[in-house]
Amino acid sequence: MRMTTAAAAVALGLVPAALPAQGPVRLGGQVSFAQDANAGLGLRLDAPLVPFWTRDLRLDVGFDYFFPDSPVNYWELNGDLAWGLPLRGSRLAVYLGGGLNLAHSGVSGIPGSGVSDLGVNLLFGLRIPTGTGLTPYVELRPELGGGDRLVLTTGILF
Repeated sequence: MRMTTAAAAVALGLVPAALPAQGPVRLGGQVSFAQDANAGLGLRLDAPLVPFWTRDLRLDVGFDYFFPDSPVNYWELNGDLAWGLPLRGSRLAVYLGGGLNLAHSGVSGIPGSGVSDLGVNLLFGLRIPTGTGLTPYVELRPELGGGDRLVLTTGILF
């Protein structure tokens, strides 16, 4: 199972290099809240994609480490395609999409107790462009398989 986890993590990590990007690749930090996993801290990579049919398509790759009740440890790796929906006359940027979710849970101090599951997730989000280079966002991510949780995430892209 460790080999499957490592292979999935490497594959998701290489996706940005394999797809052409237009515009800057952005990094950010995030705080997530998940059912039965409490709060988590994470990182986000955001890359616009072309030459697809729309310039509003992005690749979002995120990693969250959650802090559930001891002695359990839990983390997730998500790779999503997000499509921005045009809103005329609004500063808000709404997006939706979906992708893959790799979830890993285990018991601290017990070797071999970890379990990794691959699933899919849906993505509903809102960005608030500020004109300063910082972009706050909030999103809701229902997971189907993998973590099998409902996750609320908020963060800032730099």
